[in-house]
Amino acid sequence: MRIRTAAVALAGALALTLPVGAQAFADDGQSFNYVFLKDGESQQAQISDLTEGTCHELAVTDGAVQEIANDSDVVALLFDNATCSGEPVVAAGPGEKVGDIKAVAVAFERAERAEPAEPAEHSEHSDGAVMPGSDEDEDEDLFTRIFSAKG
Repeated sequence: MRIRTAAVALAGALALTLPVGAQAFADDGQSFNYVFLKDGESQQAQISDLTEGTCHELAVTDGAVQEIANDSDVVALLFDNATCSGEPVVAAGPGEKVGDIKAVAVAFERAERAEPAEPAEHSEHSDGAVMPGSDEDEDEDLFTRIFSAKG
């Protein structure tokens, strides 16, 4: 009889702890939140499945989004079509908020991929030689002109 009581108590304890643990594992604090008007009233919605490449339709009926808050570590790409095709109308980086936009769908991508490449500051050969037209070449020409004129 004691074994049965212990087994029931153990099963009850597991039943209470497992769902909480599973919920905590699934909720990592990453979400995409947005506010939109529905029947003249502000409504809030949230997307927590931030899987890269998945297109999520927003709950908006006319595409008018009052505000988005990207509370995640990925870039949210908002589109004016339900298939997330073409160019996004807005790209909101991690932690960014944007207001008053027209969008009906959102897709997510890693922040590293979404950042544009930075342009090179000056042109150099791999051996360190300065290419004509670079800033360093202009500085050298100015230096030469100043001192050759005093000559």
